Amino acid sequence: MAGDARESYPDETVARLARLYREHPAWCAAAAIVDSRATSGVWFSHRPGEPWQLCREAELTILKPGRAPDPDLVFRFTPAAVEVLAQAGDEIGDFAIRLFELMIDPDPERHVGFRTAASFARLLRRGYLRLLVQGGGPRVALFAAGHGVRSLGALRRLIAAFTRLGPFDWESDAEGSR
Repeated sequence: MAGDARESYPDETVARLARLYREHPAWCAAAAIVDSRATSGVWFSHRPGEPWQLCREAELTILKPGRAPDPDLVFRFTPAAVEVLAQAGDEIGDFAIRLFELMIDPDPERHVGFRTAASFARLLRRGYLRLLVQGGGPRVALFAAGHGVRSLGALRRLIAAFTRLGPFDWESDAEGSR
């Protein structure tokens, strides 16, 4: 497939995450809801200084090397987090809740680093809210409410807080940054 870097993945964790985004039913369904221009910056805890980007090409979600030029979201995955995500069920809500749990997990071996890089308005235009409501459904709403996000205003404040985090040290291309 054009643009698919799967032949050049440096290890099984990166290759597995790429396969999940490209092939897993929940992940493919989620990608179909979000605008095709949506992109994410992706980092791996065990591969510091190596930026990756998640983007859509020809209706597929592709993980390819290099910094995302203007990402909506930024993630840092640990090998253990990728393993946990691989066990998520086939529904969008299964994946979403599992990801949210890992984003708040205090265990550094499982924690998924996360920040928003785009404005709330751009996230809204690109379909991320639609993904939460339509794809995640009541289970995601209950999970959010259990963590204090009970309204659109609360969601907006949470996204603003994740945006204010600014780039993490691990987003540096310098080898060894954390």
